[in-house]
Amino acid sequence: MIRKFVVRVNGKEYVVEVEELGAQVQQSVQVSQPTQPVQSTQQVAAGPTQQMQRTSAPSTTPTTPTVPTTPTAPSSSGTSAGAKIVAPMSGVILKILVGEGQKVEYGQKVLILEAMKMENDIVADKPGVIKKILVKEGDNVDTGQIMIELE
Repeated sequence: MIRKFVVRVNGKEYVVEVEELGAQVQQSVQVSQPTQPVQSTQQVAAGPTQQMQRTSAPSTTPTTPTVPTTPTAPSSSGTSAGAKIVAPMSGVILKILVGEGQKVEYGQKVLILEAMKMENDIVADKPGVIKKILVKEGDNVDTGQIMIELE
């Protein structure tokens, strides 16, 4: 028997198929995205000794760079032209603590991001002036997403 489910994760929809076959149980999961489908298959044989076989299609989705959660040392020039503050993890913007045109210092809190039921202070990793705020309170952000541009 094949059963289909629609799963929503961070506002994106995925179609999942689960199939059950006789004495052997085979679960086949197909995740479809507009850009790249990913397939995972898992088989479990019934009997006194259980065997598990898992195969996965290699992921061809681009990986996002790891973003440090602690600020780096300020640049020697004192200001940073075109610096960006990016989300270190996926989450929801709880509060924006700065405004456009405001001067920020190295290590100053600029917004609060909630991820996994924890509040995370996001700080400026370089001094500068807020050029543009690209998010608003209540927005969902993904890892590596640009939230604030500095000049």
